[in-house]
Amino acid sequence: MEQSGLPGRYLMFFVGVVCSALGIALITLAGMGTSAVSSLAYVLTFVFPGVSLGCFTFVVNCAMLGGQILLLRRKFPLLQLLQIPFTFVFSCCIDLWMDLLSPLVPAAYAGRWVVLLLGCTFLGLGVTLEVVPNVLILPCEGFVRTCSQVFGWEFGRTKTGYDLTMVASAALVSLLCLGTIHGLREGTVVCALTVGSISRFFSRRIRNLCDHRPGRPAHA
Repeated sequence: MEQSGLPGRYLMFFVGVVCSALGIALITLAGMGTSAVSSLAYVLTFVFPGVSLGCFTFVVNCAMLGGQILLLRRKFPLLQLLQIPFTFVFSCCIDLWMDLLSPLVPAAYAGRWVVLLLGCTFLGLGVTLEVVPNVLILPCEGFVRTCSQVFGWEFGRTKTGYDLTMVASAALVSLLCLGTIHGLREGTVVCALTVGSISRFFSRRIRNLCDHRPGRPAHA
């Protein structure tokens, strides 16, 4: 994507942030756990009642930004420090979406599955819209992308591995601090196994659309 399209790329990234926040909110509101990427933050809301999911999402994302810096060291672009204010916006959006949508979640178990799957779709789309513009990225996905670049791993599969690791970490924290598993259910497993694949699905198609949009010079 060319430098001349920079405003559009930032707009795409911003839409990705909003989509990701919506996805996480829907998955959490479904009542069958939360998204894999938010599982540790969600468990911490049980360990420290009264602190919102958005607040702990901000804390976890800041830790992932630190991980990027450790892996890249001097190669870490200083522009990516803008991940911090965008993470703040992202975290606020999660709490806002949850407040707005909580009255609309159906009580029936089958209906909650629909909410869960919608959340997985929005989250996978959001991740793709954050990555494709190649401007900024939220720290958790940024950490996945950094690992993918440093170790030569395919992004979607790296994302799936990262999600599974977050779920395992959340389960460990829950067992150590609460003596049992809180906030991790069948929905969490579904998210961990599907969001990476959904991201790959959207990534191929969005990149093709960008490569073939009107006015773009043809590649040799």
